[in-house]
Amino acid sequence: MYLDFFGLKENPFNLVSDPRFLYYSESHCDAMSHLLYGVRERKGIILMLGEAGTGKTTLVRATLEMLQSTRVTTSVILNPILSKTEEFFEAMLRGFGLDGFRSNNVEMLDVLQRFLRQQQRRNLIPVLIVDEAQELTRPLLEQIRMLSNLEADGQKLLQFVLASQPEMSEKLDTFELRALRQRIVVRCRLKPLNAKESWQYLHSRLIFAGADKQRSIFQPEAVEVMYTFSGGIPRLLNSIADNCLLAAYARNVAQVDPITVHQVVEHLELTEVAVATGSAAAVHQDVMRASSSWQEVVSDIKSGQVPEALKQFVENLQAPNHMKPEQALSAAVRRGE
Repeated sequence: MYLDFFGLKENPFNLVSDPRFLYYSESHCDAMSHLLYGVRERKGIILMLGEAGTGKTTLVRATLEMLQSTRVTTSVILNPILSKTEEFFEAMLRGFGLDGFRSNNVEMLDVLQRFLRQQQRRNLIPVLIVDEAQELTRPLLEQIRMLSNLEADGQKLLQFVLASQPEMSEKLDTFELRALRQRIVVRCRLKPLNAKESWQYLHSRLIFAGADKQRSIFQPEAVEVMYTFSGGIPRLLNSIADNCLLAAYARNVAQVDPITVHQVVEHLELTEVAVATGSAAAVHQDVMRASSSWQEVVSDIKSGQVPEALKQFVENLQAPNHMKPEQALSAAVRRGE
């Protein structure tokens, strides 16, 4: 509705996870580097924690894009509401392209082991990625622990990336899951954006969506209020920003001011976040400092590239002989290769 009014080509604050809009904050870069390092070095189980709305799913999708055309083959479970280990095995095998194996756990494990040995012979790295991993039941977490024991020639045959909300830590701290906790050798935490990053995040998405690079749609003071009520959670920032643009469009004003933001957060029934309100002066300075670096933000968006430091993590993962990893699928497994 407001796209033409603000000169946008697409919705900049869509709540759908879209790697194209990923803002590489310091925390996001740190988390992705941990994921890529853990996969590349075959560390076994990698755990990424983050509050709801911090962008874990978007980061997972962006990581998958970086791993395309590499030696990494992936199976992804985005919604692990699974009650039985049979369902878990089926979802994992299907993700690896191994369809048609709907039997018992013993037979599916045999199929998986033959597939993993095949991948190792071809110097490929199979990875199971589980998003919202805090939903996994204790039996399924125990199954992951046992699968992490599969090794050959001193290497883990299957890598795991578990993206989870912080409550996973409570599960892992239990006596029953102590063995799994000990096997998680790579951990990272996705943090909310700070005030400066929140300003850059909002305007980066606007520019990527086609906004005029010569002006700022959100006043710095408006961003301060948005940060105060979102705590730097990207999903909340998106929700507030989307409603603010709609409200500004309805009032026929070209820039969002603090009054508009206050009206929106009241409508959304949001409350101020304590961590943000405790340092109002620091928040103001950070946002003003960010708004003064407008050309720097524009330059970063124009490049549209993944940070070079992250690219280095996949330099040694290129698929040999230009072979796509997904070409090594179930046919060879069925032949017993």
